Amino acid sequence: MMRKLRRGILCLLCLLCLTACGAPDPETAADGTAWSSSWVTVGNVLGIETPEDMTPRENSDALSVKGIYYATWSMGEAETIVNEDGDEAQLYDAQIYLLLAGYDDTEKAEEAAAEWLGMASEQYAVEATGKETYNGQDFTVIDCTYVSETNPYVRGASAFGVYGNYAVSAELSCRERFDGNAPEILADFLEHCHYAA
Repeated sequence: MMRKLRRGILCLLCLLCLTACGAPDPETAADGTAWSSSWVTVGNVLGIETPEDMTPRENSDALSVKGIYYATWSMGEAETIVNEDGDEAQLYDAQIYLLLAGYDDTEKAEEAAAEWLGMASEQYAVEATGKETYNGQDFTVIDCTYVSETNPYVRGASAFGVYGNYAVSAELSCRERFDGNAPEILADFLEHCHYAA
């Protein structure tokens, strides 16, 4: 079910996004910090200072011509599983999925973020919802459990926000054996996100 949600989001974004590629890395973040080459840069808009205990995994700009960027981080050791499509996949104790999508104006980015939040609310059992600010950026955050019996992750936390004309989504998914606090871990990750000035 989580996979279907991500596929749905990506398909929707392909229809709505504008071209945004070729820009150099920013010199300064909006919080005044000099942009660091050690950060994971996503779409020349976000610079993520990877928190301790997390490992960067993917940073895909395959859909950059559509203004879509996707990156992941993991926690814990990998376990090889066979997913519902019959393909082998690496499963970690916890994983963060970051999605960034550019639009031609802020209103469309706000609509996209609201739609992503609505899709997550339909797919997951939401236990709590709140408004939070991390490193100067506002998000709607949900704490949830996953209702799909085929999803290897059982709980998580997600954040949805807008920076300029970009919609931002960060989702932390946790296995049952993972004993970390999902909202706190996601909050720490978002505090380490810097935005292009």
